[in-house]
Amino acid sequence: MEHGKALGMKALMVLPIMWIIMTLIFDISFWSTTVLGIILIAAAYALGDVMIFPRTSNMIATISDFGLALVVLWIGLAVIGAGSTFLPALVTAIAIAAGEWFYHKWLLKNDLAPLRENRRLSENY
Repeated sequence: MEHGKALGMKALMVLPIMWIIMTLIFDISFWSTTVLGIILIAAAYALGDVMIFPRTSNMIATISDFGLALVVLWIGLAVIGAGSTFLPALVTAIAIAAGEWFYHKWLLKNDLAPLRENRRLSENY
């Protein structure tokens, strides 16, 4: 897998979503949002895109990305002392999960996701 290209595209999807929702809507600082985004991108790529997605379906990988984003953002917001933690984490995780569905399809289309042979039959789900 070309990790640089895949990580770059993931960053282009995740960071703007986080900046719009967390910074503009929920008034979390730009730098805090960016740091949380970088942590989330690294964790979601390593766990979701490299380990889970090649072994399962797009739906399962997207659901796991949602759960990971919710937990990482919820804990991260609590650590930085944000006034509200769950709602910004939830809204952002939903938006990121929606983007992840299409990101996984992009990985497949551009041959950036290694697939097990028995997984190829279910790659549309």
